[in-house]
Amino acid sequence: MARFEPLSPDQMTAEQKSVCDDLIKSRGSVRGPFPVMLHNPGLASAAEKLGGYARFDSQIEPRLLEFAVSVVSRFWGAHVEWVSHTRLAREAGIDPAILKAVEEGRRPDFVNDDEAALYDFVTSLLETSKVDDSTYAKCLETLGERGMIDLMAAITHYTVVSFTLNAFHVPVPDGMETPPFGPGR
Repeated sequence: MARFEPLSPDQMTAEQKSVCDDLIKSRGSVRGPFPVMLHNPGLASAAEKLGGYARFDSQIEPRLLEFAVSVVSRFWGAHVEWVSHTRLAREAGIDPAILKAVEEGRRPDFVNDDEAALYDFVTSLLETSKVDDSTYAKCLETLGERGMIDLMAAITHYTVVSFTLNAFHVPVPDGMETPPFGPGR
């Protein structure tokens, strides 16, 4: 059960209504961490801006971006994020077998070097808070300098999203299966 209930329009301040309207314009609805974040409209607005950039304006191609978000959400055990972004990753071209391995906490058997470079970078950073030179170089070769900065923005944003979803027990939407994992690899 969620620890914060979504605000109804009559419960919202003018600032909350404004941010809510912005979320609906940019995302089509208020879902994921945003019903919780709307309790602090300044935070919700800032998170929407970073998330909007990370997801929609990034230089990283959607296949790799959604894969990175899937790896982040799996690492933190964020079920809502996992369900949403693995669907998007599959639609963007990530092999379901790759996502299944990530779901099971295993390093996938990669066919594509770019996916392997991204996976190794993201998991190293999340697991150790560091990245060795070789792993960094492979990811840099894959994404370029701006792509690396965009990747850090995505990892940062979706870590905040994952923490918010987990801390406030945001449930997986009705009709979607809750993944069989908790946080950690």
